[in-house]
Amino acid sequence: MSDFPKSKVTFKLNNLKQRVKGIAREFKSEKFGKHITDQLVNKIRKDSFNFKTGKSFKKLKPSTIQNRKRLAKYNRKNKAYKANKPNLTFTGRLLNSVKGKFQAKASSIILRIDVSGTHAPYKYKGKEQGKPKPNKEIRNHLAKIGRDPLQLSKKAKNNLSRIIQAIIRERLR
Repeated sequence: MSDFPKSKVTFKLNNLKQRVKGIAREFKSEKFGKHITDQLVNKIRKDSFNFKTGKSFKKLKPSTIQNRKRLAKYNRKNKAYKANKPNLTFTGRLLNSVKGKFQAKASSIILRIDVSGTHAPYKYKGKEQGKPKPNKEIRNHLAKIGRDPLQLSKKAKNNLSRIIQAIIRERLR
């Protein structure tokens, strides 16, 4: 046994929590979450891209295409709409409701991406079909049929994480 005292070095990180919260506030004020969600939505609309699989969404059934064409006559359409394109865009209301929000915890910053609000029913021959539905309910239905626009693969999550970590490291300097 040795008789000399052990060396101990302590790093105080008193203001780390405040700095992390400050960075989260900066992300919110700079609308960084909106920028990320806009990129995701644009990729879905332009390329019919499914972030879960890394490929395009599967093709629409002929009956779905026919139904979209029928409804298109009576509803305002998004400019990215095409009857046979599986890009989850008809009126654009669901994808327009996608929000990205940052939240600061003691040791982390969380980015939450989800839909919000309600989706008005489609019109057919001047009358609304059904009742307004929460966008979260529509997203759950899309997830059941393999078309969830916001389900990210591990690769996509890791890419986002790397980008956010690099920004956080830069701002902690």
